Amino acid sequence: MQCKETGGQEDPPVWQGAKLNYQFIEIEQHNSLDKSMEPIEILNQFNSCYLKIQAIAQDENWLLLIADKKIDPEAATHLGDVLHYLAEAMGCLEEIVEVKFNQESKS
Repeated sequence: MQCKETGGQEDPPVWQGAKLNYQFIEIEQHNSLDKSMEPIEILNQFNSCYLKIQAIAQDENWLLLIADKKIDPEAATHLGDVLHYLAEAMGCLEEIVEVKFNQESKS
């Protein structure tokens, strides 16, 4: 598909972002079932999101968008921040999951 704003260059693929949106929708649907997620389930969902966001951050098309200044270069910083804070949240959950696992293994 040709893009008028870029002088006829092809639009970059956006399927990674679309897949990420579906991941968040999946989490929302899970929460809408009135079933509480166990900490390990939350951690697994966060981990899945982290891996997908990390893949986007390392994707050649994403890096070209930034290098070619087609998007604000700050976008790379924002994505890095998302990964950082998601990792921090995952670290907090890992502590709870580890404690729960240790308690269950002693029983």
